[in-house]
Amino acid sequence: MRFWVRWSAWLCLFLISWTAAVESTHTHPSPTEAATCTICLVAHTATPAVNIGQNAPVFVAIGLFHEESYIANARMDFSDLGIRGPPVIL
Repeated sequence: MRFWVRWSAWLCLFLISWTAAVESTHTHPSPTEAATCTICLVAHTATPAVNIGQNAPVFVAIGLFHEESYIANARMDFSDLGIRGPPVIL
């Protein structure tokens, strides 16, 4: 493995573990600061926000189906060479 790939993988693992430790141990000196902290707001939210504003579907005809009548010519070839006769007893 190349050096820079290994180095960047270790850096990512270190940053993830450091961020998890900081998020779980950070404190606020007053409750008003905790109310404005985005980490605390996300951690203490019990239910996610519900998105009610959905757009109505739009139905538009993009084209019309034109059915064409088509008659296929059936062709059946019978040949004596293709028919197998009864087995011969020797």
